[in-house]
Amino acid sequence: MSEMSQSELVQLGEEISQHLGSRDYTAALAAIQQIPLSARTPLVLSADALCMAAVKGSYKSAVSLCHEAIKKDPKTAEHYYRQGRIFLLAGRRKDAIWVFRMGLRHGRHKEILETLAAMGIRRQPPLNFLPRSNPLNKYLGLLLAKLNLR
Repeated sequence: MSEMSQSELVQLGEEISQHLGSRDYTAALAAIQQIPLSARTPLVLSADALCMAAVKGSYKSAVSLCHEAIKKDPKTAEHYYRQGRIFLLAGRRKDAIWVFRMGLRHGRHKEILETLAAMGIRRQPPLNFLPRSNPLNKYLGLLLAKLNLR
């Protein structure tokens, strides 16, 4: 396979993003496989990992590939989102929640927030040393939410 031009790589990247957005992982995987290994960015690696997990069911190798993408580019929340999705596909809900929360440390990622909301994940109470049902936690949490401090 000959080297691809920059414009071809950009076009393939846009195609991959569209397929991932519509959750057409088979088509996204086919587009990813057209990219030479030397030209694969961390975003392409994490996309490849998600597609491998969704299409082939090879969760272990997908998690390690996504972890490699995170090591190369640790401040991009998209990698954490994709690794969390892989964990969800593998039935590892607690691991997915942990990875999603790690991703939120690097920015407000819309899909992570939506996924956590759909899973019914609650935030930590404001005062961890008190039970969630304590009135202080309840009303302090409501106040912080109103002020958008949480």
